[in-house]
Amino acid sequence: MTGSPGLLTTIFAFLLVLGPLVLIHELGHYLVGRLFGVKADAFSIGFGKELAGWTDRRGTRWKLSALPLGGYVQFAGDMNPASAAAAADPRLTPAERAQTFHSKPLWQRALIVLAGPMTNLLLCVAIFAAFYGTQGRLVDDAEISGFEAGSAAQKAGMRIGDRIVAIDGDDVDGAFDVAGRAAYFPGKTLSVAVEREGRTVVVPVTLAERVLTDQFGNTARIGDLGVRMMPPVVGGFYGDSPAEAAGLKLGDRIVSVNGVAVSGFEEIPELIRPNAGRSVDLTVRRDGALLTLPVKVAEATLTDATGKPRKVGQIGVRAGRLEQVGPLRAVGLGFSQSFRVMGDMVTGIMQIFTGDRSVRELGGPVKIAQYSGQQFTLGWEAFVSFAALISINLAFINLLPIPGLDGGHLAFYAAEMVRRRPLGARSQEWAIRTGVALVLALMVFVTVNDLASLPIFGG
Repeated sequence: MTGSPGLLTTIFAFLLVLGPLVLIHELGHYLVGRLFGVKADAFSIGFGKELAGWTDRRGTRWKLSALPLGGYVQFAGDMNPASAAAAADPRLTPAERAQTFHSKPLWQRALIVLAGPMTNLLLCVAIFAAFYGTQGRLVDDAEISGFEAGSAAQKAGMRIGDRIVAIDGDDVDGAFDVAGRAAYFPGKTLSVAVEREGRTVVVPVTLAERVLTDQFGNTARIGDLGVRMMPPVVGGFYGDSPAEAAGLKLGDRIVSVNGVAVSGFEEIPELIRPNAGRSVDLTVRRDGALLTLPVKVAEATLTDATGKPRKVGQIGVRAGRLEQVGPLRAVGLGFSQSFRVMGDMVTGIMQIFTGDRSVRELGGPVKIAQYSGQQFTLGWEAFVSFAALISINLAFINLLPIPGLDGGHLAFYAAEMVRRRPLGARSQEWAIRTGVALVLALMVFVTVNDLASLPIFGG
């Protein structure tokens, strides 16, 4: 694997991801609360002992606390940061009582609670939309140009020239979409619809199970159709790309590497890897003309199937072609991508509950910190994309109907709307205590999971 980021880099990157995301989440609660005239007693990034802070002219204590794994806004009338209602204080004036959170109408309380997760969701949409708007949309063809050895699709009867149009009834948008949808179902049988000779044919395919290892040694178990669909077109660069430094541009079609012709993007890494530290000639087609560019191949260290390190070459390019999109389309694509990511989370959680995936695949703060450092070393684009994924994770987790989380409060309000009166204060208090205990237990579990996966503990 590549040189992993140092401890200080990992901690810095972790705080750089989580700090702003927590701040944005809590600002959503705070700003909507202020809109409805609710006083905030405390606004904290982190939990536990206060490290630094100040009190503003409205009486809100803004503080940085010792445990940087979240944050909270404690509104007037809250007994604790989990927003359990405190007993009515007879010393409050009518004006002060009107500023408490629990004195507000149900719809206002619901919007204040919902504002936190929604700001995280909107941030994710904004990041994706910004990428689409500035870089364009990666477009690729889902037409099969070849099969991998032992291909599940070929065994099921799919043919070269078939164009995949849907998986399990859901339309797909290119090769990346096909691979992404298949990845979540290793060993499962999916119905794959293809266009063949002017007609649609549905083929049941039992996906192969494949384990991928990235440049940092992280592994992932995915479902694999075993098809080749990626044209050798430069769709983007990552890290300190040698290819970009040598003059390659987005949209260039790579036609040969050191004189060896290529027909699919998958062939390029195989030709580049043996040339670590050396120069290779890339012949590309650009605007109808052929250009040959010498590229100095970067050197990286990967682990092979036996766990031994080996040096490989990389040029820092990714596949696909670009389609420019306008601002409105970019925002629409941002929403679509965000909801797709959230849908993938639901799929993953359901597979853990049904036993299709191991609970060891759950990650916690240690894993987030580890990935934060790794993505930080790959450049700002990879790092910001990772931050978008964590942001939507925060939105999703907080919307779960667990007492103590935002979704738990929304569940209380739904019950209040149906019953025409709130749940009893004691019932809410015990529910919140139980929910917080459940969340803490889950945090302990995933943290132990994370630590167990580290090399120092034999993972």
